[in-house]
Amino acid sequence: MPHTAIRTENAPVPTGPFNQAIKTGNFIFTSGQAGRNRDTGQMGDIRDQARRCIGNLRAILEEAGSSLDDVVKATVFLRHAEDAAAFNEEYKKFFTPPLPARSSAIVGLKNPDMLVEMEVIAVTQE
Repeated sequence: MPHTAIRTENAPVPTGPFNQAIKTGNFIFTSGQAGRNRDTGQMGDIRDQARRCIGNLRAILEEAGSSLDDVVKATVFLRHAEDAAAFNEEYKKFFTPPLPARSSAIVGLKNPDMLVEMEVIAVTQE
């Protein structure tokens, strides 16, 4: 089955040897997205980062012909456990029932200003 690289200028360009997403068959697998502003590189607080992170994922999915409504699995990496409630409040603004399956973990992230990273798997009808 062929794999198609997905790239959009509407989300931060990868800084390493990977694509923003890969589409294979009806599945789209995104790379982890941070809450970095694609124009300024600024991070902000957990709410800002959550909104930007999910916004970046939305832009990538749209480039692949999909949307947040097509997400079936989300994986969330948080730096601090105490940010979970604020992250969840922002998350609920983007995702509606039936909500995707989700895993969350508290981890050390690459950049010390990074509070959240998220990756998703979406399914399309194409």
